[in-house]
Amino acid sequence: MPEAMQKAWAYIFSEWFPTQPYQYAGTPQLEVYPDGDPSSHDYRSEIWVPIR
Repeated sequence: MPEAMQKAWAYIFSEWFPTQPYQYAGTPQLEVYPDGDPSSHDYRSEIWVPIR
């Protein structure tokens, strides 16, 4: 799980933002971890990034 989140953050800022019309708003972002087993192969979490 920690590697997946690090890869997701890297993708968001190095690949996704540069190809989108959005800008990072510079305010706090969130990682959301629902109940469940984070070591499970089908566990899902969310990254919330403020945009403008």
